[in-house]
Amino acid sequence: MPKTYGKTETMALWGDYFSHLSRCANVELQNAQGDSLERTSNVDILGEKELIESLSTGKAQLGQVNPGLAAQMVTAGQAPPFAVPGNKATGLRNSYKLILITRVDSPYREPKDLIGKKIAHTTPTSNSGNLAPRALFPALGLTPDKDYEVVFSNGHERSVTGVMHGFFPAAAVASDLYQRMIVKGDVKGSSIRTIWESPPFMTESWIMSKDVSPELQARVKKCSFNYSFSPTLKKQLPGNDTFLPINFDRDFATVMQVYRSTQKK
Repeated sequence: MPKTYGKTETMALWGDYFSHLSRCANVELQNAQGDSLERTSNVDILGEKELIESLSTGKAQLGQVNPGLAAQMVTAGQAPPFAVPGNKATGLRNSYKLILITRVDSPYREPKDLIGKKIAHTTPTSNSGNLAPRALFPALGLTPDKDYEVVFSNGHERSVTGVMHGFFPAAAVASDLYQRMIVKGDVKGSSIRTIWESPPFMTESWIMSKDVSPELQARVKKCSFNYSFSPTLKKQLPGNDTFLPINFDRDFATVMQVYRSTQKK
């Protein structure tokens, strides 16, 4: 799992899914030390480089990846992600937007107001936290590393709290992660101003490494698609109640456009 949350919070959100997968697909999910996730909350929380390396080499067979990592891994030959949170009744897949935020009491009301300032990006491989700003901000008259100084915060939550406490004049973050912080009470929406937002992007998805057998992949997918989200997960992901399958070329078209654009640059 990514370092979006700590181990305890990660298991509070996804532990019920892990238990369902264990029972339904007849598998035992373990951490890197071989401990069953049915008996411990010591789930592996990895940085982006570790997550890519683990899934690419087969050290890990199942993981959650952000859109930027998914684009990078598929381009490198990894099988595409298989599931994303969504709504069973409507068939709508969970999505988010890149938003550019400032403090509500700041003088910044449009992107060009930030020329010559510092803007927090999250991590180099993050779609909304770095790749999308580099692809989309130039059209706003705000080219990264030219019109403003890029400061990496090492996470969306750090970017949001950095803006809230005045460490950064502005930040590029994912709208869904920002909304989760509001739901948890980590930040007051009334203290933050959104001065620009992008078209929708696909959100975090689930991926299996290439060494997983086709038969086991089929079991994991079937059980994932019949999983009903726990009340905790529904609260964290409003409007979503299950996993839906992914058509990578269709669902990740915008993500791949951004990724290819930034790779060329």
